[in-house]
Amino acid sequence: MRKHFENIEYLYGDANVRLPNSLFKDLSEAIKSKNNKTNVQQVAFAYTYLVTVAFLYKYTHFVDTQNETYIQNADIKELLGYSRTTKSIDKIIKKNGVLDELGLTSTTRDYPVSFETCSGEKVNGISLREFVAISDIDNNDGNYSIIKSIVKNKNYEVKEPLFLTTGYKDREYGTIYNIERTHRIDIREYIALVFDEGMTNIDFLMYAYFKSKCKGYKDNMRSMAVYKIIMEIGVDRSTFYNHLRVLKEKKYIHVNHMEWKWRAKGGDYEDMESNQYFWRGIQM
Repeated sequence: MRKHFENIEYLYGDANVRLPNSLFKDLSEAIKSKNNKTNVQQVAFAYTYLVTVAFLYKYTHFVDTQNETYIQNADIKELLGYSRTTKSIDKIIKKNGVLDELGLTSTTRDYPVSFETCSGEKVNGISLREFVAISDIDNNDGNYSIIKSIVKNKNYEVKEPLFLTTGYKDREYGTIYNIERTHRIDIREYIALVFDEGMTNIDFLMYAYFKSKCKGYKDNMRSMAVYKIIMEIGVDRSTFYNHLRVLKEKKYIHVNHMEWKWRAKGGDYEDMESNQYFWRGIQM
């Protein structure tokens, strides 16, 4: 599986995808447990799944003709820490599931197999990207035969990341052409975090969250109250600090923990000041 994504890096170098900043809150509000509390494990899975299919779609790499492999939902489930047969998360990624209902994805059998960039046509100053789907290839084309020999599943379906290709919510264009209020995930970041056995989907979710909040500001730093972070991504306080510790140990995040303020008259502590979060990222 790793070779599949390393091949994207090999073929395209600085491959990257962009995701809407609102995604964290949207997913945490949509994915709940039976007690109506946010299921952060499934939220983190959904976020990482969206990044995964965004790379596979943007770089038309659901089918890797060099490695003679293709990726199905069961493969992505396994990659992201679940059993291939786990049913609990199918409600999120199935056809007309949570991600489809939110308008983030659509399910299609007409998967992309190549793309072209048209330098003469631009959208928001970005060259038009034209995708070639399997239905666009003539049956007599050599590539058609190669692809069909790799794809064994006759009912093969993939997810089109609509947030990337056509738009999401009030966005007129997908994040290929509209980068306002988005954050970027590079293929090297994806490989480094997702294939690190010491990290989880929640670690990846929080890494991306801090990048979306901090990158671009002075020293890539933002002061944020813990309760606001917890509300936005739907994680409880103890889980937040557990996974923050992982990111700090990896040196992906640095935090200046602020002191509690002493209330002189009442002889008690006031709320703690907002911590300063510095996004460091992967050392490329």
